[in-house]
Amino acid sequence: MQFVTSERGAVTVDWTVLTGGTVGLGLATMAVVSGGAEDLAWDIRNYLAGIEISREFGDLIDQVCASAGVADGTDGMTYDGMPVNALLIYQESDFIGGLPIESGAVGGGGGSHTLELSDSAQPIVLMVADNDDSLHEVDSSQVVAQDVTVNGDVYSAGFDVSAAYTMTDSGTGMMVSPMHFGDPWSGHWQGPVIATAASNPLEPGESYTFDGNQTTHHNEMSYSAYLGCG
Repeated sequence: MQFVTSERGAVTVDWTVLTGGTVGLGLATMAVVSGGAEDLAWDIRNYLAGIEISREFGDLIDQVCASAGVADGTDGMTYDGMPVNALLIYQESDFIGGLPIESGAVGGGGGSHTLELSDSAQPIVLMVADNDDSLHEVDSSQVVAQDVTVNGDVYSAGFDVSAAYTMTDSGTGMMVSPMHFGDPWSGHWQGPVIATAASNPLEPGESYTFDGNQTTHHNEMSYSAYLGCG
């Protein structure tokens, strides 16, 4: 009985017993849950394998950029000594009901706006030359770098380009920046909004609601924030 009740002895004896018990408990737990975990893993695998990831928008963008000769981007391209950016824009005619006007702060003021695209909507390439890397509302250096047809009208190289306002979706982070064109153009004027740059592809026939909006005079954005080529 003295051997049984004695607390003396090598500490390794205690750790051996404890470690053995822990390993045994782990093996017993694995035996219980491994079957269910394996079944769940196969269910997830089969579900993911059945998802077809659409390349529709990616293919469309590739085609539009390739047809404009900027499939690989605009690195090294200049106009009037300024670097060129290839933006993918949507024309006002792509939207049912058009784009919100800037006058009276309709586009850049409070409240939400819903944009509905026509079934035939698709982006076109706008080549913009600029002496900095941001699209502004007031910036005389922003010009069309290559002739472009928007809503049936031709805008020649050298036309001024100005962002009117920026609308954002706080839930998804998507944004659009409708634009003015002019020859010349002052960002202080509140003229027609004829197209919009977007941060993401806009799907034909779909509607998008934007709950945040402000004038780009207070919120200029980097060209890299918008959908583009390359």
